[in-house]
Amino acid sequence: METDSPKQELTRKQLGQLRRQYVTINHGRVKACNHLAKFSATQPPRGNCVDCWSAYFLTSVDLEGIHIVLTKQGVRALVAQRGTKFVKMFRGFLSAKLLPALNAEAAKQEQGVTIKGGTIGNQDGKIQDNSSSIQGV
Repeated sequence: METDSPKQELTRKQLGQLRRQYVTINHGRVKACNHLAKFSATQPPRGNCVDCWSAYFLTSVDLEGIHIVLTKQGVRALVAQRGTKFVKMFRGFLSAKLLPALNAEAAKQEQGVTIKGGTIGNQDGKIQDNSSSIQGV
């Protein structure tokens, strides 16, 4: 047998606590500019703050997916999918963040490579050695 217990009415205080716990969204802040991070994977930042867009690209965007779209379909397809503002900010993000990192990595790899032999560095211009050996690769 079921006992019918009276339904308990929530007080205003209890209702507010439940809303804060289950409904309210707390956004973090972008450390560089102290703006609220009101963006997600489906919703980009609304403003033109470069720091907010950088945080968005570093946290919420599938960079491999964008790379695939750019290489296979081109820039126009990315503009059609994401919009001109997204593409403009992504171009700035690439030039500011990723290209210096790639250049530093390439420079690091070139420092370890030495080539012995050949005609460069010869004072008389004659060929020193027909075989050249590459070390560090």
